[in-house]
Formats: sequence, structure tokens, C-alpha cells
Amino acid sequence: MRLVMHMELLDVVDEEDEVLYSQERALVHEKGLRHRSVMFFVQTKDGSLLVTKRSQDKKFFPGYWSVVLGGHVTSGDTYEETLEKEAREEIGTFGDYRYLGSFLKDIPEEKENVHLYSLTVDPDKVILSDKEFEKGIFLKFNEIEKRRHQHRFLPETDKVLEILNSSKLY
Repeated sequence: MRLVMHMELLDVVDEEDEVLYSQERALVHEKGLRHRSVMFFVQTKDGSLLVTKRSQDKKFFPGYWSVVLGGHVTSGDTYEETLEKEAREEIGTFGDYRYLGSFLKDIPEEKENVHLYSLTVDPDKVILSDKEFEKGIFLKFNEIEKRRHQHRFLPETDKVLEILNSSKLY
């Protein structure tokens, strides 16, 4: 019997999102190489947004709160394919989505080209991944603003909320 190890490959890209080559995920992070990712707001039809507390097992920012979910775009996948895959993995459902914009995430931990979406779901169908999150709650926008001053949120929170505000969804 042979054991085959699955090696996740990410596309290393430039700031214009052109693929330069593919590299194993661990090496991409170790070398600080720019790669693609998807982030998305999870919202209900009444305008509430899902806010989650990340698992303590996360490599980056364990225990931090977040207003977006997401993940890396695997080599060869599209942003939209990754959006659906990540939604089903992290919240157990998918729904109508809208592209909100993109930005360059440049923090010491990661360099990413991010596509940001809004995903509308039935909150009764959301099943949070206990591997990814400690907890989650749906809140109105003004409630999120209050909590941002009481808890640690991911570094990109200001940027994604700015894009959300400019999208006219809120």
C-alpha cells in the first residue's frame, strides 16, 4: 500500500493578479509570496451579518473576531469556485452572491490579492465549522461597530467594511 500526501498548491501572482508560477501553500507562506484569496460577508435577507470568532487552532490570528469568511484560491481554481467551496466548508451552505471589489492585503503574515463578495443565506441553514470557528452570531451593522471596540478583529476589518459601505448594500 502507498500513502499519497496531498500537497495544496497556490498560484503565486503579481499585484496585477497575473500568475507567475505555482508553489506549495506552506512555502508560499514561509517565503511571504503573494497569492490569491477570497473573502466574503455572510448576510441574511434582513441585513444581518455573520460575525465569527476564529478557532484557537488557526495559524494566523487565533481567537480573533471577523466579519468575513474566506480562504485561499487553490492553483487552477477561480475566485468564484473558491467562494462556493469555502462557503460550503465553513458554513455548510451557499446562496446568492455579489462581487464587491478587490484589494491587496499586505501584512507581515500574508500578501494576498483578495476578491471580496457578499453571500446571502438562510441563517437557519448555517452550520459553522468547529474546525474554523469557536462561535458565530448574526448582528446588525451598528452592533458590529460597537463590538469592534470591545474585541480583537482581523487586520483587514477596516478595509472590508469600507468596501461593503461603498457597495451601497448598507
